[in-house]
Amino acid sequence: MLKKIVLLALLLAPVGVFAQDKIAYFNSVEVITAMPEYVQMQDSIQKKQEEFRKEMRILEEEYSKKYEAFLAEAEGLSEAIRNRRMTEIQDIEQRAAKYNEDSQTEIQQLYEQLLVPIQQKVRDALQKVGEENSFTYILDAGSTVVYVSPTAPDATPLVKTKLSLQ
Repeated sequence: MLKKIVLLALLLAPVGVFAQDKIAYFNSVEVITAMPEYVQMQDSIQKKQEEFRKEMRILEEEYSKKYEAFLAEAEGLSEAIRNRRMTEIQDIEQRAAKYNEDSQTEIQQLYEQLLVPIQQKVRDALQKVGEENSFTYILDAGSTVVYVSPTAPDATPLVKTKLSLQ
């Protein structure tokens, strides 16, 4: 009988330890999109995208002019001139494709560069909220948590308060 009691106590001991853990969740999307830094990031990205669109329009106009001129004169041109103009048109197509690819890469890099300080600010706020409220864990309900109990503490308002957000 004593063995059963000791065995039961050993089995229940880890449950008691886990019962003391205080776990909360927060919604990172809700917090980040409420931050003024996020709005500024979006504005910066939109401005950069507009710059790229303007340059792409210039390439498209150049392509259209050369292509239309080629079509209008194609029958009266010698083979050598026709080939040279076709090469010029293909060159514009290649430059446009390369420019589009490079601009997308630059936009992605800008996004990542501007997001890092925002994420760090959220991590710092989470750290403080966790320490102040004695949370063992704060999980992101927007990414890895598959179930949140209605009784689980929501740290989102606490994080927003720590970041001075509405």
